[in-house]
Amino acid sequence: MIEIVKKSGCRGGHIAHHKVSGKNNWGKSIETIQLIEEANSKGISITYDQYPYNRGMTNLSTLLPPWVHEGGLESLLEKVKLKENQEKIKNDIKQGISDWENFLKENSFDLVYIMMVASEKWKDIEGKSISEITKIKGKKDDWETFFEILIDDNAGTMMTIESQNEDDIRRIMKGRYHMVGTDGVGVPSKPTLGKYHPRFYGTFPRILGKYVREERLLVIEDAIRRMTSFPALRLGLMDRGLIRDGMCADIVVFNPKTIIDRSTYEDPHHFPEGIPYVIVNGTIVVESNKQKNRYPGKILRRPC
Repeated sequence: MIEIVKKSGCRGGHIAHHKVSGKNNWGKSIETIQLIEEANSKGISITYDQYPYNRGMTNLSTLLPPWVHEGGLESLLEKVKLKENQEKIKNDIKQGISDWENFLKENSFDLVYIMMVASEKWKDIEGKSISEITKIKGKKDDWETFFEILIDDNAGTMMTIESQNEDDIRRIMKGRYHMVGTDGVGVPSKPTLGKYHPRFYGTFPRILGKYVREERLLVIEDAIRRMTSFPALRLGLMDRGLIRDGMCADIVVFNPKTIIDRSTYEDPHHFPEGIPYVIVNGTIVVESNKQKNRYPGKILRRPC
């Protein structure tokens, strides 16, 4: 990222959901934060955001080696169905391939959790790790479970993977160039598909409740700045992020004594506590803890 900014001459670079993934890498946030601080001290603007959870979420098929993905989804499924390819996949994962982010080599199946699966055959195991599923379903080993789920679900399964360390999370969070981000998307108020990552529901309340009020890792004014004016400034949104005359009225009213996330990996669809009001573009969209089914939001673009 630093090299790209230096060579391109652009105004700066931003690292999305910075984290240290895989046990072999734990502790390297000491180096990454130092690199970012040194770059900024030399006039190279580098910032980053982070979600405050130790699991990431992505498609289960990302555990497969790069060659399996070549040719698209249909090709992937055909390859995975062949026993000789399954053996090659196992070997590549165990041995590693150069320049490939090999999640399973550095972690294990007991840290990979199935969160969303379309196949009715596997609906009852959502939220459980592959190792747990192997025992529940009486499979020979975790590899058999892994390949069967991929095939039965047409490689559409979503997983979370517990790959991060709390020390790195806290260190990254305290960094001077840190902002808060969810790495999530908007979801239905009554979802019918699987278990979403709790970051979709609880990222900002978790920062304010756990890391500000309970652990005092951040002070509340600075935490709010990392959620509002700092990212707005970084994105060039000059009419957002602050409460003052002439700014758009995007306001979250929360109780600092009670705000907390309630979403979990096992039971994610719970809204946070302690946020009685939300105002978007001057319109109240949450009132007395209840959504009003009003949609005054709009796409924001950086001014030319």
